[in-house]
Amino acid sequence: MTIILIISVLYVLDIPYTEYRDGTQILNALIAPAIVSLAVPLYQNLKQVKSSLGLIFITVLIAGSGIFISALLLGEYMGLPSSMVEALSTKSITLPIALEIAELTNMSISLVVLGVFSTGLAGVIIVPLILNFLKVKDESLQGLVLGVTAHVFGIAKALDISPISAAFATIGMVLMGCFSVLIVPLVLQVFNF
Repeated sequence: MTIILIISVLYVLDIPYTEYRDGTQILNALIAPAIVSLAVPLYQNLKQVKSSLGLIFITVLIAGSGIFISALLLGEYMGLPSSMVEALSTKSITLPIALEIAELTNMSISLVVLGVFSTGLAGVIIVPLILNFLKVKDESLQGLVLGVTAHVFGIAKALDISPISAAFATIGMVLMGCFSVLIVPLVLQVFNF
């Protein structure tokens, strides 16, 4: 809701995004340390995460590909403008990484921010319902799914479950970001987005 309000205010007052970005640069600078602080549960549960690292890599590669491809296909199927389809490609990536990809590929920053935030918010509501429906009790799996699909929002939700869930959410978010930095710009360039 906050994002919609901010976008509305910028639109109504005719404030260019670059002016808004420059004015909120200090807040953006504080996002990175906040995200780093979420790595504490990962450090505390590093032994358990390391023991599953191979499976985590494969899971993130498959899930990340599915998320990325489905976003592009859905955007194309719905006939969205290429700027919106591009922004959808970053929806499951944490904001600092999504913003870097947006700058590298000349994406609309405001659409990327909207996509990332709306995906994160929807993810923390919908993913737990799906996991509950599927009777997934494994806290590490719950965390990994939350981290891959809902990035920082997912880590915050995983903290409500347990420290081990938060650790797996963190590694899921980090690996999803690394995977996306490598693949999103390449795919967008190859398919002329």
